[in-house]
Amino acid sequence: MLSVRHRGFTIVEMMTAVGVIGILAAMSIVSMNRMKTRGNFSSGTGDFIATLRTARAEAFARGNPTVVVVDIAAGQWWTVEDVNGNFSLASFNVSTPAPSPDRLIYAGQLAPGTSFGPLDGWGAALPQPYSGIPTGYTNIVLADGGNGGVADISVDGGSSAPNFKYCSFCDTSSQKGSITFLPSGGAIFNGGPSSVGQQISMQDAVQAQFADGGVSGSPMGIIDFVIVAATGASEAVTVR
Repeated sequence: MLSVRHRGFTIVEMMTAVGVIGILAAMSIVSMNRMKTRGNFSSGTGDFIATLRTARAEAFARGNPTVVVVDIAAGQWWTVEDVNGNFSLASFNVSTPAPSPDRLIYAGQLAPGTSFGPLDGWGAALPQPYSGIPTGYTNIVLADGGNGGVADISVDGGSSAPNFKYCSFCDTSSQKGSITFLPSGGAIFNGGPSSVGQQISMQDAVQAQFADGGVSGSPMGIIDFVIVAATGASEAVTVR
C-alpha cells in the first residue's frame, strides 16, 4: 500500500503569517485612531460654531448680553447669560460659571485628540472678507499684484499683534478669553488688538503645554473661527 504523508506548516511559515497579521492589525489600529480623531475634530468644530451662533441668537431673544468664555489650555468653553450686564473675565470661576442671577446656557469640552491651536498659527492672513482680523501674519502683495510671500507682523510687538496667534483675544496669563454678544447686535472681546473682529482656531492634534509649543502630531486639519465685531456674526474658515 501507498502511504499518504500529510504536510503541515513549518515554524517559519507560521511565524511569517503571524508577522503579517500583526502588521495588518497595527495598520488597522492606526487607521481607526486617525478616523476617530478626525471624527472628534469634525464634531468639536461643529459644536463650537453652533455655540457662538446660539449665543448671538440668545442675546437677541432674551435682551441680555450673552458671554462665551473659552479656556484654551483646558479645551473648555461656557455660554452664560449675563443678566445684570456686569460680566468680568477676571472674576470668572469654572466651578460656578454662572452665579445667580446669571444663567448657564451651555458648557462644552474638546474631545481627545483635538485642541485649540496651533501655537504658531497657520502662517498666513485670513482670506477676504476676514483679512483684517489679526492672525499675526500678513500676505505681502507686490506692486504688480503678485505674491510676495508672508510676513510675521507679531514679532515687532505692534498694535496689530494678536495676544495668541491662535486666539487673538485670549488673556496671555490666564489663557482664557471672552466674547460678549450684545442684544443690539455686535460683539465685544476681553482683549486683542482693535480690528474688525477676532479669531480663535482649533486643530486635530493635541497642543502640548511646552515652551516650544510642540504637538503630539502634525495637524491635518485647522479651522479658524472668526467673529465680526460690528455684527457678532461668526464663521468657520477652513485654513488647512
